[in-house]
Amino acid sequence: MRIAISYPPIVNARGQKAMVSQNRNVQFFQKPTYLLPVTHAQAATWIRDLGHEIYWDDANAQLKTYDKWLSDLVAWKPDMVIFESTTPVMKFYWKTTKQLKERLPETITVMTGYHSMRMPEETMTESATDIVLRSNHADFVLSKMIPKIAADRANWRRTLELEGLVIRQTDGSLRKTGDFRQVEPLERSPLVDRDLVRWKDYAYENGNFLQTPGTYATSVIRDCMFGKCTFCRYNGPDLTFSVMPVKRSLDEYQTLVEKYGVKEIFDDSGVWYRGKEAREFAQGIIDRGLHKKGCYFGFNTRFEYLDEETIKLLAKANFRFVLIGLEAADDETLQRLNKGYQIQHVEKCLKWLTQYGLHPHLTIMVGYYWQTQEQLDQTVAYVRKLMLTGLARTLQVTLCTPLDYTPYHKECIDKGVLLTRDYDDHDMSKLIVKTPMSHDQYYKAVRQMYSLAFHPLFVLRQVRFMMGFKKRDWQFLFTYGMRAIRRVRQHIFNLTVNEGKPVQGLPAASAPRANS
Repeated sequence: MRIAISYPPIVNARGQKAMVSQNRNVQFFQKPTYLLPVTHAQAATWIRDLGHEIYWDDANAQLKTYDKWLSDLVAWKPDMVIFESTTPVMKFYWKTTKQLKERLPETITVMTGYHSMRMPEETMTESATDIVLRSNHADFVLSKMIPKIAADRANWRRTLELEGLVIRQTDGSLRKTGDFRQVEPLERSPLVDRDLVRWKDYAYENGNFLQTPGTYATSVIRDCMFGKCTFCRYNGPDLTFSVMPVKRSLDEYQTLVEKYGVKEIFDDSGVWYRGKEAREFAQGIIDRGLHKKGCYFGFNTRFEYLDEETIKLLAKANFRFVLIGLEAADDETLQRLNKGYQIQHVEKCLKWLTQYGLHPHLTIMVGYYWQTQEQLDQTVAYVRKLMLTGLARTLQVTLCTPLDYTPYHKECIDKGVLLTRDYDDHDMSKLIVKTPMSHDQYYKAVRQMYSLAFHPLFVLRQVRFMMGFKKRDWQFLFTYGMRAIRRVRQHIFNLTVNEGKPVQGLPAASAPRANS
């Protein structure tokens, strides 16, 4: 079969592109960050290895217009097109699948992604989709599903038996095949074939990379080993986590460094290895001599997951970028988000990271429906302290937007605080929940925290870091700094563009329902 894994360009009224692939939350950027969709890249590799023809079709990274994307896809005449969905782009996909079906009526359209897996009937009703995957393990499901369809092209809608699917029948009715198998052995899914997925398209425009070309590793953990944060997609009875063997991941790192000349590798697993596995990985980097190849390594983690011994070893192995979710600076909010740590443990971890030369990157959110001015001020003041004292090197601030029917999304619906039922409004450019005070106060906080990048004390702190004569600190100030200024300005614009334009509340009868 001829299989297209496709990311059409999605452009808003301001000319900004939606960044869909591999993002926790979709945002629209004027200056995009291209992120390799790792799970779908694994799916492409696996399907190709099964003998099918793959068309890797990321029109964003390939800089195509919508018309060019559509004409190229139609000309290739795929037997199947696979999309990845999420809340802010659902209406686009519903419309696009109908348009595509008009041009390619025999092509099977498959919808994957967290929104559709949780609301499959909605996607089937609103679009021309033929199959919805109720599993985030798209690579595993597709590798089983496609050979079955290929073997029974005439009757697959009626005969296909595989857990976790919703299938449109020839008469328009829907057939459900039950729940998917939650635990999959991650080592069975192939490592990403970098050439197949045009890895260089993603190697340069990415704010996580201090050095380029950079790339994302094949994730060592599918989903998240914690999996309880209420706002996160990696949460719910439909999700679990599985872990890749350390040696297998080390083999990929060695190939990326020695064959492809990669200069920075980031693992975007929900949470990376901890404890014994983290130390084993770092020691493996050292034993293979990869720490001397001029490549930096990075990952996502949580506070309290790494002790000083592990961090010291990671530093020796040339790890640099460590992304940690702070979310807020008051314990009430952390408890309501089910973050699993207390604010008192934050500084100890950051001190270890910076002491050994790593670059901690904080992610913060504002605009929770309960967040008071006091709580917001507490977060701004704490972030200011961490940034100006050098305990954190970079930050990312976002508006807490309910997405993909996560527990937080359902909670907002059930409590009647969600201000819109239009999925287009979930693009993180505006607050869409009722809050204790004016939305403008949260936009102001976003501006204050991002503006710390231009604060004289922050710049002075970076100059002081240079006195350690580490290459990464010089790069951070002179190379990354110029790129950061551009991106900080973009983030401030994106997150405050609706300042002074409050979302109008819906009548109670019009509000969406969590069980819809």
